[in-house]
Amino acid sequence: MSFEWGASEQGTRAQRIHSLIAILITMIGACLLRLAYLQLIRGRAMEEASESNRTQLVVERAPRGRIIDRNGMVLADDRPVFVALFTPMGLSAGDIQAVLDRLSPVIAISRAELEHRLQLAIRSKSMLRISDRLTREQAFRILQDRTHLPGVSLSVEQQRFYPGGMLASHVLGYVGQIADEELETMSDEGYHSGDWIGKSGLERLYDSMLHGQDGGYLIEVDARGRQVRVIRHVPPQAGKDLILTLDGQLEELAERRLRESGEPGAAVVLDPKTGGVLALASSPGFDPNLFLPLGNSEERNRLLRDPRLPLYNRSIQALYAPGSTFKIITSLAGLQEKRIDPQDTVDCKGSYILGKERRVFHCWKPKGHGTVNFRRALAESCDVYFYVEGLKIGAELIEKYAKQFGFGQRTGIDLPSEKRGLLPYAWKESIGQHWSSGDTLNYAIGQGALQVTPLQMANMLVGVANRGIFWQPYLVSEARGLSHDVQRFGVPRVTSNVTLSDFTWEELSSGLTEVVRNGTGVAAQLPGIDVAGKSGTAQTPHGREHGWFVAYAPVADPQAACVVIIEHGGHGGSVAAPIVHDLLAMSLGKGEVTGSGPARIQSD
Repeated sequence: MSFEWGASEQGTRAQRIHSLIAILITMIGACLLRLAYLQLIRGRAMEEASESNRTQLVVERAPRGRIIDRNGMVLADDRPVFVALFTPMGLSAGDIQAVLDRLSPVIAISRAELEHRLQLAIRSKSMLRISDRLTREQAFRILQDRTHLPGVSLSVEQQRFYPGGMLASHVLGYVGQIADEELETMSDEGYHSGDWIGKSGLERLYDSMLHGQDGGYLIEVDARGRQVRVIRHVPPQAGKDLILTLDGQLEELAERRLRESGEPGAAVVLDPKTGGVLALASSPGFDPNLFLPLGNSEERNRLLRDPRLPLYNRSIQALYAPGSTFKIITSLAGLQEKRIDPQDTVDCKGSYILGKERRVFHCWKPKGHGTVNFRRALAESCDVYFYVEGLKIGAELIEKYAKQFGFGQRTGIDLPSEKRGLLPYAWKESIGQHWSSGDTLNYAIGQGALQVTPLQMANMLVGVANRGIFWQPYLVSEARGLSHDVQRFGVPRVTSNVTLSDFTWEELSSGLTEVVRNGTGVAAQLPGIDVAGKSGTAQTPHGREHGWFVAYAPVADPQAACVVIIEHGGHGGSVAAPIVHDLLAMSLGKGEVTGSGPARIQSD
């Protein structure tokens, strides 16, 4: 009996041992399987998670390519600046409050704005910039107080800088932080959150070329988010330099003379032999450096609120009636179609009576010009002469030649947001409005619904100077990389060729030359050089008239075509012609003689 009990007890003990061994084997197997899962399947993800607990990737912005004028003047550059970074890792609420209290007065931004930037970093769980363009003093204060600024570190990077301030601001444009909607469409092109991208002008149009390729630092940080060491550095690749056709000195002169006029305006100078833009000025301008620091600045807000619209590029976006400068087109149409005989005369008594209704259309000269032929009428800008001849020509022919000379369509210059302008005859028909004889009179002298941009006027003038050959206006001639590779962009290209008779060209050229010799454009005279030009005074329902002057020189071999408009400046021969004088003088190497030349006259 005792033997049987002993055997049973031993069997039970053996079963328990076997069960324990089985359980142990199962547990070990489960651990091995879990370990295999973590190592083989989740190993990479776990490694990255572990790595992220002690490292941060900081994007190093690539230096933007420079923008350089035709003579080597740097218009847009980069310079090293201090940048404050913030890492939220391992920080308590007390740490965040300490950073807010101590850093806000150092970097001169409000506590609320700084808290907003810190929260962005906390939500993204990554290192972010919290302040750009710190002064040397601000950077030193952050370094001195580093132990009390958990998560805050400094970096040095290249950022945009415009050494000329407002110089060529509408051509260059400005850069700003990439918006969320922009990032959605541009992330595949190598752009990152926080990148600076072009927002207007050449900076915007050529951003992909100027931007370059960003690099970065893999940085080890401690439990307080402070930088310990740089683990790896991938150097950025700088963007390409853009070489412009623009002459920086001529551009500076144009902008200064526009400012001195005291009114908004625009000036354009083109090379008639290539279409290259030598100057493209719009006034008032702005300093693109104001758009670079993070956050909103009071100066920037003032720009946005300014009723004079300093961000508006008047040279390609503003639409004006051309006034008497459009008599060039009326003359071409009349001469070519034989509706104008240069020897015929018209008696100008200061006004013209139209039709049975006896509507009165005034000449700019109240007492009239007396008896005038074509050349004298063009030289003195007699409105009555062009009323009479305009009716002979007709609106359809005037509009035909206006189209041939580039009005009502974009020139295609390499800048964004160029306006098309408006040709009134087809437009009135398209909206079902009746075209009257009075409309034709206004059309003949460049008034009414006709609208053009200053660049379109300059483009037209190039066609006249070249006797029908039009070039594509362009600003960027080439792009150059650090490896000295050159990519040509603006290659001189003929866009159209208007064939007119030699008689038409000779008569028009003689008339425009007489404008400057003895007519309304004497203020544009250059010693020893024949200048062809035309003044214009465009009526506006809001205040004083706009003053135009257009000219090219030398007449026999044109080297420069220039257009100036001064808003609400009055007579073009008085306010715009002297500026054209200075711009042509510099363009032709005659030096700047501001305020020189014949006495100013009050004229159309």
